[in-house]
Amino acid sequence: MMEEKKYNEVNKVNEEKAEKEKEQKHESKLTFDNSVVQKIAAIAVREVPGVLDMEGGFFSGIQETFGGYDATKGIEAEVGEKEAAIDVSVILEYGVSAVKVFQQLQEVVKQSVKKMTGLDVVEVNCKVVDVMTRKEFNLKNKKEEENKSGLK
Repeated sequence: MMEEKKYNEVNKVNEEKAEKEKEQKHESKLTFDNSVVQKIAAIAVREVPGVLDMEGGFFSGIQETFGGYDATKGIEAEVGEKEAAIDVSVILEYGVSAVKVFQQLQEVVKQSVKKMTGLDVVEVNCKVVDVMTRKEFNLKNKKEEENKSGLK
């Protein structure tokens, strides 16, 4: 009798485990592609005073040379199920505090990503790749636009 009771208890535990595993297999899930988190972060970074632009890589430069627009240039993201880590490369406006810009950038990126995705941003790294005056930046953009016009 005692063995039968023990057998029933073990059987019940095994059935409960199997039921939980079955429920877990059918669990719905929301996931985000890295590029989605990159785009959210890029839009957020553009709102930070003191950031003139973000610096993309080789392919971003090629895309923009031929009239394309890379919405995620200067942003890299690693996205997990519940967390994300983001790297940003920026061109800083001359005369502003890099430390203050970085603090604001961190805050706005974390808030935007959390609000839109529910992901916790555990790391925001910022690399300042250039410093320019606003006048210098506008002049550079004007020249780039003229060069693009000449390609078309």
